[in-house]
Amino acid sequence: MAKEQDFYGGNVAAAIANACKELSASQEELTIEVLETGSPGIFGLCRKRARIRVSRKGQPKPAAEAVRPETEAAAPQLESAPAKELPKKKEQRPAKERKKPVPKPQPEKAEQPQQAEPESKAAPAEELGPYVPPTAEALEAVRQDVAKLLELMSCPSTVTVELDNQTVACKISGEHQDALTGQEGRTLDSLQYLLRKMTTRLLPDRTKLALEVGDYRERRIEELKKRVLELAAQVRENGMTQAIPALNPSERRAVHMLLQDDKEVRSRSVGEGLFKKVLIYKPGKKKPFPRKGGKGQQNDGPAED
Repeated sequence: MAKEQDFYGGNVAAAIANACKELSASQEELTIEVLETGSPGIFGLCRKRARIRVSRKGQPKPAAEAVRPETEAAAPQLESAPAKELPKKKEQRPAKERKKPVPKPQPEKAEQPQQAEPESKAAPAEELGPYVPPTAEALEAVRQDVAKLLELMSCPSTVTVELDNQTVACKISGEHQDALTGQEGRTLDSLQYLLRKMTTRLLPDRTKLALEVGDYRERRIEELKKRVLELAAQVRENGMTQAIPALNPSERRAVHMLLQDDKEVRSRSVGEGLFKKVLIYKPGKKKPFPRKGGKGQQNDGPAED
């Protein structure tokens, strides 16, 4: 019962789900130790799976803990105290006082996760408090960092920075727009990823950074919507699942939002890492894939990112 096993997954939550399924137990019935949280890597490369060590909660482990204080307390009594003093120490029973909390946590342990979950969800909201926007000095520091990075890339450009709601919008303009955008926006997405890592020290919590070159993202979303509508029409006509590969989170969100009210066609993200494939298919099919043996097959369900 107390034997420990290791489980893996794309993240900690997935590893826990695998453990619960394999052991046919709920999360509350398991003792979980996180060994590795996993990492999505950089641009989908060098990924690491999450690793946890799991054992069932039961009597063997607490019993072993309960024996230790008794044996440790009894050992010095037998060695140092005379036989006549033993009953007195038994009346005081310091070991049993320590022993009382040991059996009690057994029923409590099953209840603690249920009570702790709402507290853990409510606590961050109380701790976060009102949103604090970045200062003008912080926005200027972000602008300078972006401009410096572009100079090091031999692509000097004009950079403007402004706060839009809780997002710092950085816009690049100049003669190097094509080079900074890259094929299907890959270079732009990579630059945005790096800049988010660079500017975390400058921006307060809950502040995001969005990087734009000219009006590329706006044009990209409009073109993507037209393509999605064309593919959705094909799916309605012939029932064959269509796929749009390698979309970033904001692009996937635009696809899902566009098709969320469509009763005939659905969309679903498939894959791991920053860029994922989006499937457009008819609901009700067990395998919404045109190819057999496709990687990452999923059944009909709600669109998730």
